[in-house]
Amino acid sequence: MKYLGLGHYNRHAVQALGPDRLAAVMRQCEPHMAAIGAMPQLEMHAGLAERTRQILRTGKQIKVIDGPFAESKELVGAVLLIEADSFDEAVRIASLHPTTQVPDGEALGWRMEVHPVHFLNGASLATEEAAAAGRA
Repeated sequence: MKYLGLGHYNRHAVQALGPDRLAAVMRQCEPHMAAIGAMPQLEMHAGLAERTRQILRTGKQIKVIDGPFAESKELVGAVLLIEADSFDEAVRIASLHPTTQVPDGEALGWRMEVHPVHFLNGASLATEEAAAAGRA
């Protein structure tokens, strides 16, 4: 089964650090990045830039709006794709990410959330929920 991990951060807290302090915090991430990167269950690990565009439908028009957005205190900074036998295993693997392992990350609003993936690249996927309901 596949799971998506989303690593969040508080962009205002990160911006307030300054470049030297941010670089020091990011150096603390290196051993944790190596540990999670060595996990065979990790299919993808991407770090995201702050620059973003929002695409939305309004009536009959598709609009594209440049971000980041002032109302967005929290941004997604990392994305993981994990192949695991269970939700608990996926959470265990995601917990190796710096968002949860670096103590300084707490003050920066770092956190990881994990979601079961039920659809990928045009195909429905098995999930624990579907298996429990007899649909897998």
